[in-house]
Amino acid sequence: MTIAHLPGPTRGLRIGLFGGSFNPAHEGHLHVAETALHRLQLDAVWWLVAGGNPLKETHGVFEARLASARRLARGPNMRVTSLERTLGVRYTADLLEKLLPRARGARFVWIMGADNLGHFHRWGRWDEIACRMPIAVVGRPGASPKAGLSKFARRFAAARLPEHAAPALPFADAPAWTYLTAPWHTASSTALRRRAAARNPFRRKSR
Repeated sequence: MTIAHLPGPTRGLRIGLFGGSFNPAHEGHLHVAETALHRLQLDAVWWLVAGGNPLKETHGVFEARLASARRLARGPNMRVTSLERTLGVRYTADLLEKLLPRARGARFVWIMGADNLGHFHRWGRWDEIACRMPIAVVGRPGASPKAGLSKFARRFAAARLPEHAAPALPFADAPAWTYLTAPWHTASSTALRRRAAARNPFRRKSR
């Protein structure tokens, strides 16, 4: 993969990396991406559609998930990409290891919804991810009271930036993270899949 295959320019830009299965992408995902875009004063958010999630039993068809993200993430600041599949990796730590040398000069921030914070320590080499790139956690329904109790939050408590300092996060040396409170959006991929199944009970389940 060459630099020309990246979703957009990188040098001198503040870019949020927003990874997920997006099975399918929904308004809650867009809420997280837009919150990070504006509150961190980013130049762009790259949606990294996962080839597969090692923590989930089913992922859905990759092309359908990619298409759902592209339909939702409109606008010049949102870029949907299949970098994980292009680079041939499954784990975020491996993705960053291959991506960062190809995008020198960028100020990257990893973006996640707070609903992922409780099991972030189950990600492969999660502490390496935290030490490689600043992290922005965006509030999601039911997750805020548990945010400070997660293994990640406890281990990196001293690296937490106050919310009012969020625009400085892209320039911070990792480990560094902040929690962004925002009006909650209750959409979820699970609910969307259940509604789709209810409309068509004969449809085969995604594998």
